[in-house]
Amino acid sequence: MAAGRRAAIGAAGASWWNDVMEQLPAQPAPALSAGPAPVGTLAPAERRRVARHLLLDGFGLAAQERLAASRVVVVGAGGLGSPALQYLAAAGVGTLGIIDDDVVEASNLQRQVLHTVADVGRAKTASAGDALRGLAPEVEVIAHGERLTRDNAATILGGYHVVVDGSDTFETRYAVSEAAASLGLPVVWGTVLGWDGQVSVFWSAAPDGRAITYPDVFGPQPPEGESCATVGVLSPACGVVGSTMAVEAVKVLTGTGDPALGRLLAYDARTSAWDTIELAPPPSGPAVLPAEPVRLAEQGPSAERVRSAVPPSGQPGTPGVLVLDVGLRPGAVPGAVFARLEDLAAGDLPPELLDHPVDGPVLVVCERGLRSRGAEQLLRAEGWRDVTSRAILG
Repeated sequence: MAAGRRAAIGAAGASWWNDVMEQLPAQPAPALSAGPAPVGTLAPAERRRVARHLLLDGFGLAAQERLAASRVVVVGAGGLGSPALQYLAAAGVGTLGIIDDDVVEASNLQRQVLHTVADVGRAKTASAGDALRGLAPEVEVIAHGERLTRDNAATILGGYHVVVDGSDTFETRYAVSEAAASLGLPVVWGTVLGWDGQVSVFWSAAPDGRAITYPDVFGPQPPEGESCATVGVLSPACGVVGSTMAVEAVKVLTGTGDPALGRLLAYDARTSAWDTIELAPPPSGPAVLPAEPVRLAEQGPSAERVRSAVPPSGQPGTPGVLVLDVGLRPGAVPGAVFARLEDLAAGDLPPELLDHPVDGPVLVVCERGLRSRGAEQLLRAEGWRDVTSRAILG
């Protein structure tokens, strides 16, 4: 980064935290039972715990006291929320809100490192809260065990200083963005899919011409896209992206460093490389960058459309061809063998597939081709050599 820009960031950085504070309501939202501790009252035990921050050049006691007085809400206690919450608690953030309406499942443990095997079946907010209090006993944890929507977003987010958005649906991301913009709150946003991740800081009230929001970059809300459940995700990549989100939140809260305002950070776990994309609000209309991959909402396919989508050589009943349906609705493809993608990933293969020769042709289908593409990869890894995937809806 150019020296001039670094100097400008340093001069403006100290005001960001005060700007955030001034934009909040005079009283915290009802969900917050108590306000933050006054600046300058770090207990000796807490100062000892965060001693490495106090020694850090450009950080020190003033920044640490700001963290202790800060209230951060994290959307999602999953693959990104787990490392973000861990590091924010360890760093000394005084109050952490957790928004999640889900329970811990065994398949979460591959990447959602706040939870353990003993937590399977528990609410993620409860599991995460216990882990965070064990890590940093001084932290106040506020559990919001509900799904964030456009109807409740402003109420839930109100009273916090920064929102960390680790959600995995467009519906939630746009609800977060709209509510945060109305409240004047910065949003530290991140996403990870497969091998790739992205991080940015969106703030409708950011200084220096960097007032950019999520819709300014990605346009109007699209239909839902691919997810980790359909294409998979490298678990340590979640740690890289989630930890980076925590770094960005700490910088915004303390006025230190150069937060990723007006920049999108793109991570490729295949090469461990980061690219930086400069963002700018368009003169008119959104879509500075192309939207993330999307698909149309799932629909019930008609038998005629199913028949037209499956080629003659792959029709159910064709000698030598096994048609495997991994869609959302059993029986959508007459004569096909149905299997859940999650079961295939767990190695629970249907008998018809186990009896099928490894060099015999297998056609995997689903409504839009996303789940079937993932199943194709799984079957190839299991040893079947002639596997193709197909969408049964155009």
